[in-house]
Amino acid sequence: MFKLKQLAACVALAMSASSVWAEGVTLLHVGDQESWLLSAQGNLRDTSAQAISFYGGVDRLATVIKNAETAAVAQGRTVLKLNAGDAFLPGPRFTASLNNLSTSYSDGGQDFYDAIALRQIGFDAMVFGNHEFDLGPQMAARFAKVTGSTYLSSNLDFNATAEFSALKASGQVAPSKVITTAAGHKIGLVGATTPLLPTISSPGAVSVIGYDANHTEAQNLQALIPLIQAEVNRLRNEQGATTIILMSHLQNAANEIDVVVPALSGVDLVLSGGGHELMVDPDDLLINGGVGATYNSDPVYAVDANGRNVPVMTSHFGNRYVGQLNFTIDDAKGTFTAVESSKMMRVSGAAADADRVAGDATLQSKVVTPVQNYINALNAQIIGTTAVKLNGPTHTSCSALPCTFVAGVRNAETGLGDLVADAMRFAGKTDVAIQNGGGIRTNIAAAGNVSVGDTFNILPFTNLVKRAPAMNATQLKDLLEHGYGETSPTGRANGRYAQISGMQVIYDSRNPARTTQGTGSRIQRVVLDDGTVLIDNGVVVNNSRTFSFTTIDFTAAGGDGYPFAANGVVFENSPFTITYQEALANYIQTPKAEGGLGRLNNADGDEITTNLYGLENQYDKGGRLIDLAIASTTAGVTRTGTAGRDVLVGTAGDDVINGGLGVDTLTGGAGNDVFVYSSLREAGDTITDFTPYADKVQLTALLASLGVSANTALTDGYLRLVDVTGGVQLWVDSDGAAGPAAARSLLTLKGLTAKQVIPARDFTL
Repeated sequence: MFKLKQLAACVALAMSASSVWAEGVTLLHVGDQESWLLSAQGNLRDTSAQAISFYGGVDRLATVIKNAETAAVAQGRTVLKLNAGDAFLPGPRFTASLNNLSTSYSDGGQDFYDAIALRQIGFDAMVFGNHEFDLGPQMAARFAKVTGSTYLSSNLDFNATAEFSALKASGQVAPSKVITTAAGHKIGLVGATTPLLPTISSPGAVSVIGYDANHTEAQNLQALIPLIQAEVNRLRNEQGATTIILMSHLQNAANEIDVVVPALSGVDLVLSGGGHELMVDPDDLLINGGVGATYNSDPVYAVDANGRNVPVMTSHFGNRYVGQLNFTIDDAKGTFTAVESSKMMRVSGAAADADRVAGDATLQSKVVTPVQNYINALNAQIIGTTAVKLNGPTHTSCSALPCTFVAGVRNAETGLGDLVADAMRFAGKTDVAIQNGGGIRTNIAAAGNVSVGDTFNILPFTNLVKRAPAMNATQLKDLLEHGYGETSPTGRANGRYAQISGMQVIYDSRNPARTTQGTGSRIQRVVLDDGTVLIDNGVVVNNSRTFSFTTIDFTAAGGDGYPFAANGVVFENSPFTITYQEALANYIQTPKAEGGLGRLNNADGDEITTNLYGLENQYDKGGRLIDLAIASTTAGVTRTGTAGRDVLVGTAGDDVINGGLGVDTLTGGAGNDVFVYSSLREAGDTITDFTPYADKVQLTALLASLGVSANTALTDGYLRLVDVTGGVQLWVDSDGAAGPAAARSLLTLKGLTAKQVIPARDFTL
C-alpha cells in the first residue's frame, strides 16, 4: 500500500510540475591499476619514512568502492563499476602470483592476486589495455578468464587463439556489453584498445583490427574510429541501448578528447585509460606525496561530431583514486540526461586524514599479506648500494620556450637509463646497446641499498636480452633517428626514447624527424667509446666499421616501432634466456675485475657511483646524449696549483684544472672539465669526481715529455689502468712495458673501475 501511495504521489507531483522522471546512476571507475596492490609507494606499506605508502592499496580501494556503492544504493541509484584496463603489470608483485598461485583457481590452474581483488570488487566490465598482453596472449586470456568480469574491446580479434575463442563463446570477452539498470534502461558499454598495442606490448596472434604497420600512429587511431561508431550504432539499433559509455584505453586522454570523440556521434560518456592523468575538481583531496592534477576539472568535456558536450573521465593509476560520476537517465526515453556531480576519491589509510579507510579484511589476508611477504623476501636480498638517486620515469614537459623540463628516461639521459643500458651491453658482451625508456618503470628514490626487488621494480617485464653480431653506421643512424623522433626541446616524453651504452650521441630535436627509412636529420654525431666517429655533421662518415649491438627482444621485434627489420639487422636466433632484469642484477653483482659493478668490501665504495650514474643535466653539453636544441656550454675557470698539497675545486662551468707539483686533491664540479698533466713530477693526485663522457684527462704534454706518441701510448704499455680500493689508478711506465723502469701511479680516479675508464674516450693523448 505504501509503495502504491508513494508512486501515486510521485506521478501527481511529476504531472503538476510538467517534469520528466529521471533515474540516477552512479558510475564508479578505476583504471591502470598495474599491480600496485600494496600501496601508492609500490613495495612499502604504511611506512613513516614514505608518506605516500599510507595511500593506495587494493584492499583500501575496495573499501572506498564499497562505501560509495552502499551510499548510492541507499539513495535508490543504480551503480555501475567499470575498469579502464591495465589491471596488472609484470614485475615482482605480479610474479608473486605466478610463484604462489599456479594451481589455486577453482579449475586447478593459475590464479592471480590482482584477479582475487577484481572478483571481490565485482566490476561490471573492463577494457583490454596494453599491459594485459605484456606476457603474451595466453596470459592475457587466462587473466581475463579469472577476473569475474567481462573484458571488452571492439578492435581486437578474439578469434585469433583457441583461448580467446573460448572466452568469446562464453561471453567473457566481447566488443561491447549491455547493462540493464534498476529501472529497466539499457546502458551500452563499448571497449576500444590502443592501436599502439602491437608496438608497445606482445599481443602475438591477437591482431588489432584496422591496424596497419605502415601507417602512422595518427592514421591507426583514425582507423579505430569507424569501428567504435559501428559498435555504438549496433548497440543502439539492435540491442536497444539508449545510453552509451565508451571505455577506451588509448594511452592518453587527449586522444579521446581531441581526436576520437570529435569524430563520433551517439556516445554519452567516455572512460579513458592508459594515460595516468589525474582529473580533479578544486574540492577533491589529493594524495600526500602524489602527483599534481593533470586536469583541473572532473570530468573534462569533449565536443562530438554533432556538437554535443561529452564528459571524459579517467582516474589516474595505481589504485590511488576512485572516480565517481553521478548522472541521470530520462525515465521516459532512457536517454542520458546530464551529469549531476563528480568526485575523485583518494584512497587513504593515513591516520590524520578524515577520509581514511580500513582495508577490506579479506583482501588484506588473501592479497596484501602474501604479496607483502613475497616483496619483503626480495627486498631482503641486497645486491649492492647506490651513492645517488637514480631517475627513471620522472619526466615532465614544459610549454613554450624558453622553459625547463624534468629529465626522465623517456625524454633525456638519466643515470638509471645509463645503468640499465650498461647492464644490457654487459650481458650481451657487445660494443653498444639501446634500451627503450618505456621499459624502465620506476626510480630508486634515494642513495642506499639496492635489492633484487628494486631490479624487478625498475625492469618488470619478461624482456629478454637480444644481440646482433654486426651492425653498421647507416643502420644505427636510422634506428637512432627513430629513437629520438618524438623528442622536443620542451621535453616531450615517449617510450621509444633510447637510453644508450657504448657511444655518445649528439642530436638536434629541432630538426626534421624520421618518417620513413632513411629520412630524418636529427642525428648529428655518433662516436663509439673506442673513439671511432661513425656520424659527423649528420652524415655517415664510417660505414665500414661494424660493431656488435644489444637490445631487448621487444624492440628487436619492432616494439615501440623500432625499424630493425627494415634495416636488415640480423639478431642471433640462438636462445638467449636472460631477462633484462636479470642482466641488471647480474651487472651490479659481478665483480669489477670482470667488468661488473661488484665491489670487494665497504671500503671499496658503492657499486653505483655518482661519477658514472649521477643526475644528468640535459642542458649541458656533456654526457652520452646531447640535444643541441637545448644544450649549451658554461664558461668555467682555470685552477692552477702550487708545488704543495693543493685542494682545487672547480665551478659549475667547463674548468681547466692543473694541480702542478705535489700530491693534490682535485674536484672539477659540474660541467665538462679538463685535468692537465705535463710531467711525471705531478704524480700522486686524486680526482674525486671524474665523469666519463664529460671530463677529460689531458696527457698530451706528459707523453711528449717522454717522447711517446698517442698511437703507441696504449699499445706499448706506457699507460695502464689498475683497480684499487675505491677507484682506479692511471699508471705511467716511462719506458713502456718492455723497459726496465717500474710503472708509477700518476693519479687516482675515485668511484670508477678500470673497465669503466676508456682512454680513447676519457683521455686526451
